[in-house]
Amino acid sequence: MNNDRVFQMDFGKVYGLLLDKAGRKGRTKAEVEEVICWLTGYSPAQLEAFRSADLRYGDFFRGAPRLNPNRTLIKGAVCGVRVEEVEDPLMREIRYLDKLIDELAKGKPMEKILRGQEETAMWVCPKCGRSFKNAEQSHYCGEPPATIEEYIAAQPEAAREYLRQVNAAIRASVPEARKKISWSMPTYWKGRNLIQFAAFKRHIGLYPGPEAVEAFAGRLTEYKTSKGTIQLPYNKPLPLELIAEMAKWCEENS
Repeated sequence: MNNDRVFQMDFGKVYGLLLDKAGRKGRTKAEVEEVICWLTGYSPAQLEAFRSADLRYGDFFRGAPRLNPNRTLIKGAVCGVRVEEVEDPLMREIRYLDKLIDELAKGKPMEKILRGQEETAMWVCPKCGRSFKNAEQSHYCGEPPATIEEYIAAQPEAAREYLRQVNAAIRASVPEARKKISWSMPTYWKGRNLIQFAAFKRHIGLYPGPEAVEAFAGRLTEYKTSKGTIQLPYNKPLPLELIAEMAKWCEENS
């Protein structure tokens, strides 16, 4: 399923599905609430209020009061994909919850599901308090960027020119799309997110959606791909013409 479709799902509906999944295995609503509250920092009362509110599932995670720093200890596969390897940051948070509910439904003890405080995430940034899988992992530390240009300027120097080229190729291809930052990533939007990109240590992550990746599969054989994601390594020339074509395809097939 397209990530954006997941983000736009109604929270109340998804919450009901999570309760049903755990309930079929004899787990209680209180246990589901404990898991969600541990992960997000919301209270049970807030969860109950959200059930009848017009709240999108993505916004539920975007607005989380305090994402638990020990969530990076959650490992394993959901829908055939390891949660710790999900590149889209927002989808990774959603998959963390999916994994916790899976464990709950499989009868795992609550003290094991809620990664204990005696365990510690590998590294926590001393400036912003965010936790990461790898020590000294590069990230945007501080107030999130407001524009694509600010995002690019905040990245390591070695990545900036690649990001500028990707941005220019997309902008030229879909000039009527709105430029914005969505979940801390450069995004081109036209009624919905058309295409996004982000800098990583060894590659640029391009996010045109699973349908686009499938449509262009024959021309992506030399790149690592997953559902909706393409990795463009820094040690290869950027396929700028292909990036532009994919952006246009996303606009025409939205």
